[in-house]
Amino acid sequence: MLLSFLKKSHKKLQEKENIPPIKVIVTDANEISMLPFMEIIAQALRQTPLFIVGTQKEQSSENFLNSENKNFFDFLDSGLKILKKYQADVLIRIYQEKNNIRLNFQTENMYFKKVPPFLSLVDSLYLPISFFQQKDLPKEISTLIASTIVALNIKKDERYGIYLKNLVEILSKSAPKKNFDTDTIPHLLNFLAFNYMSANEAHFEKRDVKLALSLVHAAYQKKTSGLNSLLEGTLLTTLGQIYQCALTGKNANNYVLIQCAIESYKKAQKHFNRYVFPYDYARLSLVLSKLYFQFFKLSDDTQTLRDAIFQLREAEKIVTQTLFPEYWAKIQHELGLYLALLSTKSNNETIAKLAIQNFQNEQRFYSLENTPERWAEIEEEIAETYDHLGKHTLDTTHFEKAIEHYGNAFDVFAKLNQEQRCKEIELYVQRLEEELAQIEK
Repeated sequence: MLLSFLKKSHKKLQEKENIPPIKVIVTDANEISMLPFMEIIAQALRQTPLFIVGTQKEQSSENFLNSENKNFFDFLDSGLKILKKYQADVLIRIYQEKNNIRLNFQTENMYFKKVPPFLSLVDSLYLPISFFQQKDLPKEISTLIASTIVALNIKKDERYGIYLKNLVEILSKSAPKKNFDTDTIPHLLNFLAFNYMSANEAHFEKRDVKLALSLVHAAYQKKTSGLNSLLEGTLLTTLGQIYQCALTGKNANNYVLIQCAIESYKKAQKHFNRYVFPYDYARLSLVLSKLYFQFFKLSDDTQTLRDAIFQLREAEKIVTQTLFPEYWAKIQHELGLYLALLSTKSNNETIAKLAIQNFQNEQRFYSLENTPERWAEIEEEIAETYDHLGKHTLDTTHFEKAIEHYGNAFDVFAKLNQEQRCKEIELYVQRLEEELAQIEK
């Protein structure tokens, strides 16, 4: 039975802040369930008014974490359809594996959070089947499930933060059940680390880092029979997140933390086959790209800039324009910025032209007709790239191209009555025309 605290806490917060409830749908993928797994979990969550809980029996029982099945896309897609059907915030999927019950959590955009902590669809919470042979789940388990649901929604409404902190505090004072076996405890500890990071993300201090790291290290120690590849990948991802979450305040540009995060994510990436778990691989690529670029800004090491570009290229293979047009456009923009910077560092005309191509790709999403201001901003970036290219090659064609693209941006900003931007472009064009005149002499 979920702690009575949940009812009291939510009631007070709801009265004070008018916090919206979180919609949860629980599904059971087992064709024949000997025990009412779905009903027990749903009933535990219904003990608090914070959640609106529904249930649905799934039609497929295929185990998507078996890499031989290669049905991750089907599993992900079916989950998105369930979320849309019930307009739910979180989907909890239940699957029985021998004497354990596996829970996987899914949200609509779980793979494209800008910053950690984040949870993957392949992060699994394993519970002994004995927990379901009684009327109610152990209160510690109910609290962990509730905390995970709130953590997954913390970015939607920051008012959930106080509630999450209280739940995590309860978890920190709870001793783990003795009937967890050594194979399932690492998964439990991984979820505890995720919840702890989520609750303390805003002020992730040294003591928070130590505690979170201790949970992951304990997970490694508990797995006496050795880690399977997928579990090791999830633990390494969590480890990378801990180091990345620590990059705040005076440690925002800490070399050691950045390097530790990069190394952890790189090791994790090797455990996620891009063809079986493509979105986990792509997300790690995007995170690594940002970390490499952050390291480049601190070190001015051109190789780390190249590494950032490589990781973006890896993500681009998976985050396609057809499936994820907005995120694809963001990748194109970052590729344009990174390549333009690399072309300046290396004085490479070919790289500069690749940067321009990526900016123009971005304009396929941010069109002149639909998003004129953003389109014009990209025109300015194209102009700047041609400007740098002209200075390097002394080719008048590049200066002329720069003036042309600045002119395109000027026309749009003029229509939008953005006088300051127009004045800035006039100064840029004046300088370019003077440089062009000197070259032509």
